[in-house]
Amino acid sequence: VLFDACAPPGSDQIIPILIPEEEFIPGVEEFYPTNCVECPGGCGLLARKMDGRLVKVEGNPAHPISRGASCVRGQALPQAMYHPDRVRGPLMREGARGAGQWRNVSWDDAIERLVSELAAVQEDPSNALAFLTGALRGHRLDMVRRFTSTFEATRHLVHEPFGDGAVLRAHALTTGVEEFFAYDLENANYLVTIGASVLDASRSPVRFGRGVGHLRQGRPGRRGKLVAVQPRLSTTAAAADEWLPARPGSEASLVLALAHVILRDELYDTGFIENRTSGFEEFRARVLADFDPELVAGMAGVSVETLERVATEMAMHGPTIVVAGDAAVTGPTGLGTAVAVDHLNALLGGFGKKGGIFFNQDPPFSEWPSLETVVPAPEALFANLTKESDASSGIRALLISDTNPVHTLPSSAGIDGFLSEIPFVACFTSFVDDTAQMADLILPESTPFERFDDDVPSPSVGIPVATLSAPMFSRPLYDTMSMPDVLLRVAAGLGGTVAEAFPWASYEEALRAAWSGLHAVSRGSVTESTERRFWSRALAAGGWWDEDVALNADCLTSDGLYRFELPALESIGLDRTAAGDTSRFTLYVYPSTAFGDGRSAHLPFLQELADPMTSVRWGSVVELNASTASELNISDGDLVEITSDTGSLRVRAQITQGLRPDVVALSAGQGHGEYGRYARGRGVNPFSLLQATTGSDLFEVPLQATTVRVTRIEETS
Repeated sequence: VLFDACAPPGSDQIIPILIPEEEFIPGVEEFYPTNCVECPGGCGLLARKMDGRLVKVEGNPAHPISRGASCVRGQALPQAMYHPDRVRGPLMREGARGAGQWRNVSWDDAIERLVSELAAVQEDPSNALAFLTGALRGHRLDMVRRFTSTFEATRHLVHEPFGDGAVLRAHALTTGVEEFFAYDLENANYLVTIGASVLDASRSPVRFGRGVGHLRQGRPGRRGKLVAVQPRLSTTAAAADEWLPARPGSEASLVLALAHVILRDELYDTGFIENRTSGFEEFRARVLADFDPELVAGMAGVSVETLERVATEMAMHGPTIVVAGDAAVTGPTGLGTAVAVDHLNALLGGFGKKGGIFFNQDPPFSEWPSLETVVPAPEALFANLTKESDASSGIRALLISDTNPVHTLPSSAGIDGFLSEIPFVACFTSFVDDTAQMADLILPESTPFERFDDDVPSPSVGIPVATLSAPMFSRPLYDTMSMPDVLLRVAAGLGGTVAEAFPWASYEEALRAAWSGLHAVSRGSVTESTERRFWSRALAAGGWWDEDVALNADCLTSDGLYRFELPALESIGLDRTAAGDTSRFTLYVYPSTAFGDGRSAHLPFLQELADPMTSVRWGSVVELNASTASELNISDGDLVEITSDTGSLRVRAQITQGLRPDVVALSAGQGHGEYGRYARGRGVNPFSLLQATTGSDLFEVPLQATTVRVTRIEETS
């Protein structure tokens, strides 16, 4: 299989081509456009097929997001197809949940079981169906929403540990647009990242990497500046011109201190403020009264002089873009941080300006037949689990796709209890991971190379972009099926209004119906005389996009103005992150460059890849500041125990200067109880230590709101 040398010794089964495909021609290579699903970036890829095998992927040069590039996770994607532990057919549980005892069943039997369980939901008004997903996009999301809307009692739960849900909520509050912004990085002069590791494992590492590279080196004689605000020296911070190691939880106050300087010295964009905003005077009064840099500096751990200088540079040397993300937008001040960053961008007049911020535009798809039922609004799983009421109350059946909450939620959130109280759980997955282990039925998904799919990237580049992919093989390697095709078969089995809502024989047919709208507009990267020819050319191109459309930054608020939202800032206070018990340290959890939140940890190529900052492979380390380690008598490589109020784990220490002394850092991604031979039992899972704090504005697990103790463990030789 691909990259065999990156796997540890073991006995893998060879997958022979006993019956070659009809189009198989020895020695001839073929390229098939597809879309990457390893991170939220939504890159378009070209998959190389040689002698009937998938052998390599590269970025699609024509795709507006990837432009011919691919990150390391995209490069490893082919290993998922030929993985020795891939689920090869439907599995039904035998024995107790979590025991790992399964029996192989046919798709007919699996569909029959699923139809039976969902029919039981329909029969009793007190029963509810819940569909738990990651941050789906494109018509895959539309299929889930359409399916759930056909049930009288239904919920769509979403869990994405690094999904930046607070950022989306902030955008909705301030601009009326609940989507990630498009950043014109190539034409900016100054970029400030607030917690967002845009060059590590961000929402779109390829897009950000190319944009930041152009900002820094793509314009002879005009070099942009990058400032990174985060407690750890990440790849982004290491590449920055300036690293500000702010105390975790202080980011919102720091951003408002920068705003204070800009307001005090009247460096803001008066034209934008006067003509395109509301609530400015109240915002100015609050910031000038409460967020003087003299007050914020000590709490944030960044000097007054630095705050004053950076704020002045941002205003004087623009266009400037400020981006928030990752741990900084989680926890009690997460929403406040995201809103404060939006306000800072507004002060600088960045919306609609070259080198600033634009809104993504949706491709003009045709609408599917309308439904009389109401589509349930997505609910954050974590917020539901931390409410006082029983999160699983009334749920009779739970369907799970594209998320692994048993791994990425702290045990204190009660995810195990949530799953155990639901009578029937089914997982759409290619691998038995930590969550699928708790299911009653596993429905194996085809890989992106074996199915029809589309995607609408977000964040995008401000123009309508739709990625399209088709199977590059005449049949899947194993007995697998795409999740939307399973839903179509289940809908047909249930009959009635559910079947009426899905009038297509296959997901391909549903996609063609939606994509007919792109043919009808007769513009963009693909235009053709007939729908059939358009569909063929769109598949060959890997999608459709319109690079001639005008960029847009018109707010969708009721009055069309940017709102200087104040209520979301109420959680921000100067005493919130004040120093406390010096024997405890803030645990800072960050996404892995290779694994993200852990969804790519099953791929041996990525396990073999050395982390760019710690150089660790096939495991985990906890990072400690050198002065902290000296005080605790800990040396590099020592075994230490990290203990929070909810649990403990043991891991090797790595001593560094690239971390605040009051912080210890652990990468997400490792510590799987189950996820195939390459991920199982490797490293530690920092999510297990996190405290599941409550709050109405929590969208993901607070990643920097837990304190821990660090103890050196004596080892006997």
